[in-house]
Amino acid sequence: MKSDDSINFTATKEYTRCDALCKRAGLSRGLMKRAFRSGRITRAGEPIKNFQPVKAGETIALAFADEETNTVPSPFRQRVLYEDADLLAVEKGVIPTMPCAQYPTGTLANEICGYFRTRGIRRKVRMLGRLDKETTGILVVAKNPYAYGKLASQHTESKRYIALCRGRIEKAGTIDAPIGPGDASLVREVRADGQRALTRYRPVRRGDNTLVEIALETGRCHQIRCHMAHLGHPVVGDDLYGGGAGPMRLHVYTMAFLHPRDGRRIQLFSKIPQYFFNAPAGTCDLAQKGEK
Repeated sequence: MKSDDSINFTATKEYTRCDALCKRAGLSRGLMKRAFRSGRITRAGEPIKNFQPVKAGETIALAFADEETNTVPSPFRQRVLYEDADLLAVEKGVIPTMPCAQYPTGTLANEICGYFRTRGIRRKVRMLGRLDKETTGILVVAKNPYAYGKLASQHTESKRYIALCRGRIEKAGTIDAPIGPGDASLVREVRADGQRALTRYRPVRRGDNTLVEIALETGRCHQIRCHMAHLGHPVVGDDLYGGGAGPMRLHVYTMAFLHPRDGRRIQLFSKIPQYFFNAPAGTCDLAQKGEK
């Protein structure tokens, strides 16, 4: 689906300045500055200045600019969970999220760039959150800077992970332990001088290992992996934190947010990969059953 090229805001009251209406509508300061400067905020088809008044009932339009990107496009291989003019939600597989020195190409960002290219969307890839290479599940991409700005602070509030952790976890709990760099490359550890990190977890199914639902109150690098290892129950398949050989069993299985354009509540589900379980297919499919 192609991205919309603009979005409209109708004033429900009189505003002494147009930028006050734009701020109320959720435009970031940077987006407003660029849009006013380039004449992409208009009234009745004519550019309006940030200091000009807006009457009740008048409609202001923000046109999105085409953007250039240095990301090299590649064929898109992920499953699309949801798409509209503003958003694309994909079911991420085991793939690096963004290009880096180790993975200059062949990342999810490259694939999404390719997906945009085939649909005539000339925008940067704006991911709402990052997932480790081995972490699978729901990842949302904003198709324009307005959608990104509106969702950047609220898309994680209802995000839930499912993890298969080593050993038997008997009850729910909260891990409130700061995280910082470890001695080994790439590894994080709980340390007194680290950044505050808070993880909530509850066991869903128990056996030799435990299926755990996890919610994050903070977003530190490797937070779930580090905290569950600190608890003595590393994620199965997470060899970096003592969970044994992969694949790693950590998956974003549900999330919800308010749509940036119209305020609708969007809830997404992703089926938990079957390799999480040693049971017959479907016996632990929380996403399909709607359990939380």
